[in-house]
Amino acid sequence: MIEDDELIRKFKDGDETGFDELVRRYQQRVHSLLYRLVRNTEDARDLAQDVFVRAFRALPGFQGKSSFYTWLYRIAVNCAFNLMRSRGRQKAKAGSEIQLNEEAMLNLPSSETPQSDFHRSELRRAIATAVETLPERQQAVFVMRQYEGMSNNEIAEVLGLSAGAVKSHYFFAVHKLQVALKEWV
Repeated sequence: MIEDDELIRKFKDGDETGFDELVRRYQQRVHSLLYRLVRNTEDARDLAQDVFVRAFRALPGFQGKSSFYTWLYRIAVNCAFNLMRSRGRQKAKAGSEIQLNEEAMLNLPSSETPQSDFHRSELRRAIATAVETLPERQQAVFVMRQYEGMSNNEIAEVLGLSAGAVKSHYFFAVHKLQVALKEWV
């Protein structure tokens, strides 16, 4: 597999197929992150397109001080924050079932009855709603760490924060979620 740096070099040399490969490589991950932040399929799709348009325009100036992946995630998170601010953090309801990985997060046992299926579905909604109410930085830190599996250092680089600030945001996010979900767990 060709490394990101080589694809970027290809693009900077005038071969746009390098960028096409970067889009194929990261499109699903960017869309997934955006969906988890804005919780609307259409908005996430539109934002993902905007992210890649911005990346296309800015890539000639990319200096490689961070990985392409980190740089692209920073663009994605900033686009999501901008949308969230423009809407006053009022997010539209998702058109499909919430695509979060609460089972892994909470180590929920597999369902055995229709009642337990219903309970798990309600818990998913409660978790998604609670995550949605977090302040934007806490929400971004929580989503990137819990759902994207990013390290504190990677998150710090994406958000332009120190690793200590990321830990603090995560701690407060988890605390707020524990309070909001106390009747569930």
